[in-house]
Amino acid sequence: MPKKIVYLFLALLLPGLIFIFLRKFGKNEFNIPVYYQTGVEDTGTCGAYPVPYRVPDSVMQRIGSENKPVLVVVDTMVEVKRNLTRLRKELHDSFSISYPDPNNAWAFWQDCVFILRKPWTAVLIDTQGQIRGYYTPSTREEADRLLVEIRILLKQY
Repeated sequence: MPKKIVYLFLALLLPGLIFIFLRKFGKNEFNIPVYYQTGVEDTGTCGAYPVPYRVPDSVMQRIGSENKPVLVVVDTMVEVKRNLTRLRKELHDSFSISYPDPNNAWAFWQDCVFILRKPWTAVLIDTQGQIRGYYTPSTREEADRLLVEIRILLKQY
């Protein structure tokens, strides 16, 4: 009988000690990729890109980054706007959202500046103009992934 008590005690104590050790000494860090660090491979009709690629400062000023990460969205469906409103509330306006301008330059920006290809309808850009992710925020799962990645990005800066 005493052996059973010792084994039971150890079986309960060991996971607790591991948990405490990991909480005290463990470090969870996540990172989201920086796109086009080694250059843009598929340039299409856009010409040459600098290496590493960054969205030009003039474009960052036009889309209103305000020294915050900015999400450029080309899809203005109701579900997309609902999901982005939820994200903005959860993140307390710590990032900007830029919707398309219906002028002729937008198609060029979408293809050549943001390198936004189908099926993606949104691109996340950090404060240094680096592209950090592509999304389709019309689904809740994609909006949740975007939320997590923006939180990671905000912790890094």
